[in-house]
Amino acid sequence: MFNLNPFAISGLLNIITYLPLFLLILLKGKTKITKIYALYIFAVLWWGVGGFIIGINKNPNISLTIWKITYCGVIFIPVFLGHSILLMINRVSKISLFLIYTQAFFFSFVTLTNKVFLSPKLIFDSFYFNYTSKFYLFSFIFWIIIVFIENFYLILYYRRDHSEQKKQIQLIILALVIGFPGGTINFLPNLSFNIYPYGNFLVPIHSIIITYAILKHQLLDIEIVIKKSLIYSFLIALITIFYVLIVLILEKLLQEFFGYHSILTSIITAVLLVIILVPLRNKIQYFIDRLFFKGTQVEIAEQNELLLQEVAKTEKLKAVATLASGMAHEIKNPLTAIKTFSEFLPQKLDDKEFLKKFAPLLNHEVERINQLVHNLLDFAKPIPLKPETTDIHALMTSTLNFLDNQFVKNRINVIYDFYDGKTSVLLKVDPNQLKQAFLNLFLNAIEAMPNGGTLTIKTSVSLRATERSEAIYFKKIASPEKQVRNDTNLNPKTFQIIIKDTGGGINPDDLPHIFDPFFTKKDSGTGLGLSVTHGIIVQHGGRIWGESVVGEGAVFIVELPVA
Repeated sequence: MFNLNPFAISGLLNIITYLPLFLLILLKGKTKITKIYALYIFAVLWWGVGGFIIGINKNPNISLTIWKITYCGVIFIPVFLGHSILLMINRVSKISLFLIYTQAFFFSFVTLTNKVFLSPKLIFDSFYFNYTSKFYLFSFIFWIIIVFIENFYLILYYRRDHSEQKKQIQLIILALVIGFPGGTINFLPNLSFNIYPYGNFLVPIHSIIITYAILKHQLLDIEIVIKKSLIYSFLIALITIFYVLIVLILEKLLQEFFGYHSILTSIITAVLLVIILVPLRNKIQYFIDRLFFKGTQVEIAEQNELLLQEVAKTEKLKAVATLASGMAHEIKNPLTAIKTFSEFLPQKLDDKEFLKKFAPLLNHEVERINQLVHNLLDFAKPIPLKPETTDIHALMTSTLNFLDNQFVKNRINVIYDFYDGKTSVLLKVDPNQLKQAFLNLFLNAIEAMPNGGTLTIKTSVSLRATERSEAIYFKKIASPEKQVRNDTNLNPKTFQIIIKDTGGGINPDDLPHIFDPFFTKKDSGTGLGLSVTHGIIVQHGGRIWGESVVGEGAVFIVELPVA
């Protein structure tokens, strides 16, 4: 029967943390030092696997066998670490390596030949330790001496001026200071010190620090391109695992101390422990937030908001610069005509032909400037919305009726494909501004089809389309016979309007700029119509985008929220 106790849980944590670290170093490491260091990590992992099996097992014979096999890995932990440290600090000595490897193989041999662990003994009512011979004491002394010497060398190396490695070595020392004392406690029960090896829980922290050193500071020259968010998520997951395990261990200890066996009492105790330990978890997460992102989640959110505001200001300044440039260009031509008329006017006051020819031209150019300024003001200072319940279908129909003469003149056929065949869909919008937006879109479609064509107005209720579905919408309209509708994408919170023409289409290079102010490919256009339309739609809490296939036409998709 298995016995999941704190010792077994600590062994399981070692497996969870050291297995990914071992695979990371083994797969990404290319140098000799990384291969030796991978063996060191594997030796600790070996101990974790053995400790877990020993902890859950209640059979003394199996326990003794596992102890022998596991202890061989423990013997090699400081040996592989010492070898990798000597390589790191460029102090490799054949004599030193011969001595540390020889003692490791010797104590492994005597362990496997039943000269170290003699007989099993149950300690703490949770797992089996064993009476030992003097070989165990000697192996422990050698283990401590090797750990002490390699840390001494590492600290001396750290104190020198090695700026490119200083942070890496600092993290290694921190990991050793935390991990090795915790691992050392595992020796004490076999030396008749009745101290439960809770220090085993410190060993996984060693692996977390080493993993962080590799990912953050390219320890062992292992370079991995990885997002901070992924590291953060990994660490938070580990913290959560530790948190849950601590709650389970404390609950078990309380159960043994007070002697209760009720499931309900265990659940209530666990919940209380969760509540009590929340501040501890928050403190740890606060530390992780500071370490990775230089601030808490709330602080980061505030910084992002400020950054967004700064970006918005920058974009606004860019828009102002574009407006100024476009304004100067657009006003230049009508001003030239007005200037020419004014220069000749004193000499031509009695010339009726001159007045007859230039007076309408003057009015036209003045009106052009007036319209330009009017559109510019609409763009720069949008009029506040005056929303009211409006039949959106009726609004579009009346706007299209207003353009009937132009449709006839340009031989354009208009097709209505309203949502669900309904004649009335009520939305909370500003009818005047929205009519202006539709008018701009319809006029663009008319200008795109000077030789005739088809204008299709389609409405639907759907999700906010993804880029993929947007492309599909265009294909649906271009090829009605191939329409396939996915009703699982419907969402009654969004009303969609699709305006499709069969004109020449929009050049792919121009498509990203069609809503930019003063961007136009027309000889007589101001480039503000679609900018104003975009502003009106956004004011309504909606969005608009365009798609096009050159030679097949263009489509504009408008999405408005449904109250």
